[in-house]
Amino acid sequence: MRKLIGALVVLIAIPAMAQNVDIESLSGLQFNFGNPGARSLGMGGAFLGLADDASAAEANPAGLTILRKPEVSIEARNYLEQQLFTTSGTFPQIERTAFTHHSDRVVLTFGSAVMPYKKFTFGLYYHEPLNNEGGGIVAPMRDEVTGKVTALPNFFLPATGSGQNVTFGDPVTKTQCEQLRQQQNNPFACVEFRVDPFVSALSVRQRTYGIAAAWQVHPRLSIGVTARHQRFLETAATFRYTQQFNPKQFLIQATAREKNGQVELQEASDTTFSAGFKWSPTDKISVGGVYKKGPEFDAPLFYADANTNFEFIDAADTKFHMPDIAGLGVSFRPIPVLTINVDAVNVKYSNLVDDFVSATADVEGLDDPFRVEDVTELRVGAEYLFSTKIPFALRAGYWRDPAHSVVWNGPLNHFNFIAEALLPRAKTRTTCRLAPAWPGNASRSTWPTTRRNTTRSDRSRWSRGSNFSRWWCAFDGKRAFTTADGTARRDHD
Repeated sequence: MRKLIGALVVLIAIPAMAQNVDIESLSGLQFNFGNPGARSLGMGGAFLGLADDASAAEANPAGLTILRKPEVSIEARNYLEQQLFTTSGTFPQIERTAFTHHSDRVVLTFGSAVMPYKKFTFGLYYHEPLNNEGGGIVAPMRDEVTGKVTALPNFFLPATGSGQNVTFGDPVTKTQCEQLRQQQNNPFACVEFRVDPFVSALSVRQRTYGIAAAWQVHPRLSIGVTARHQRFLETAATFRYTQQFNPKQFLIQATAREKNGQVELQEASDTTFSAGFKWSPTDKISVGGVYKKGPEFDAPLFYADANTNFEFIDAADTKFHMPDIAGLGVSFRPIPVLTINVDAVNVKYSNLVDDFVSATADVEGLDDPFRVEDVTELRVGAEYLFSTKIPFALRAGYWRDPAHSVVWNGPLNHFNFIAEALLPRAKTRTTCRLAPAWPGNASRSTWPTTRRNTTRSDRSRWSRGSNFSRWWCAFDGKRAFTTADGTARRDHD
């Protein structure tokens, strides 16, 4: 890998959930590892042990053998998300502002067609787990009413030595900094640094084209595999400016190539696989498991500043490595009208730092300064069928998503190290859902052979501080309607 030569001056860098370079707009990018389909969504994403409709082509291909007739499933989705940029305050007491990321329209996010044949079932599907764009500006802000200007984030570092021999200590408060200057009678005994203004934006899309096959090895055991051709298009950019708002440096990570000082966007691709099993030891219990290999996409880092005449150079050859996923689920039907699902899904987020690159030479010289923990998500869901004249089902779900941000793991005794540490650390997130459903989306005990299904789920999500709320809506077929309102999501340490 080619490293960027030369140190960059004070900057803010916020690596986060889905990022392998220090470009701020990537901090709002979140992967969608939930299983497709309104039914799964209503049960908190717990579906691996059940896997009994056409969406199993992506969720757990082994579950496809339960189908006895051809089936088609379609999902469309739109969503809003918010990311946090550090916009003011003095480290470590900093303030963050939310900026919106969004899907620009309701788009087809999943579609599958499944055909059973004797003990085999075959399927084709399309899945779009990622379609996101947005950005924000971090600059001094003037209140239109009071005229007060909110300054950009700053921090104070004790300093010893002078010139090229100056060294810094860990950050201190403004009061402590002033005391050091007075005690040593030296105005340079403690130095203030301030983040430069910047604009950061993101556009990213991931699409999967899959071929699934399942085999019923035994009446109680099925296995399945999927070949997944995945395409990835990404542009993440940060334009930094001096305190006088003159251009300073431009950073772009993209599925692109550099040509004559310009960045030409192109799509990257990779082909991976997934494999699963489904075992039913009794008529009331089924167990399912799945492994999905995460794709890797070439996404170089491009750099431009006054030294390059603001023409882009290929600064580093990086790869965007999506996490590998392994999950195990159990489905239990104590009575014919009640189904309870529990999934545990391990997400290997450490893949994100396999090829992590910083645009700051001081940071590149450190040994593994970034870290991210692999996590195990817990998903629990239930479905209760009311066998009335017009049958309907009530679904509830719980989803626990442990914190998994890429965080700074290095020292804090340099201004570039503090800049890397100015990131919002994600907290453990818990989601609870409640969703009623009418016939076309009801329990399979009522609809043993699923007809043509059309699903749509609209997701709205936003966050500020420790408060997190979601509203879910889903539609399944012409005869079915699923909705969940006022769902609360709570962040905690």
